[in-house]
Amino acid sequence: MTRSNHVRQIPSGVLSDALVTLAVVGVAFLALDDITTDTAVSFPLERTALAGCAAWFAIVAWRLVRERHRILGGLSFSVIAIAALVQPAVGPGMVSTRFEYLATLGTLMWFVVLSGILAGFAWRRGNRCPA
Repeated sequence: MTRSNHVRQIPSGVLSDALVTLAVVGVAFLALDDITTDTAVSFPLERTALAGCAAWFAIVAWRLVRERHRILGGLSFSVIAIAALVQPAVGPGMVSTRFEYLATLGTLMWFVVLSGILAGFAWRRGNRCPA
């Protein structure tokens, strides 16, 4: 019995995307932690780091859409947009129950989950039996 030819092909760089995404989540979390716990007036380095992290997340989302994983890509774009909209309200002394903080953490958690999904794609591709 052969597999159907319409099985989605996952690019070979998917495992590296998963690992880089996980590392980028770590950088974003550290930047968010610094912004919310420090007493400085402005955070240009941390905000730039968050913008860079958002850019990477958008690249991953675009790759998902391009590879016909539209739901995962669409959800990723949605959480990026929400996090970008609430970022101006995130600042020092923020209470961890505020929507802005929770939305940003939710975005980071989504990309942790997405990293696992991408790693699963890579694992499944590596263990696929030849047709």
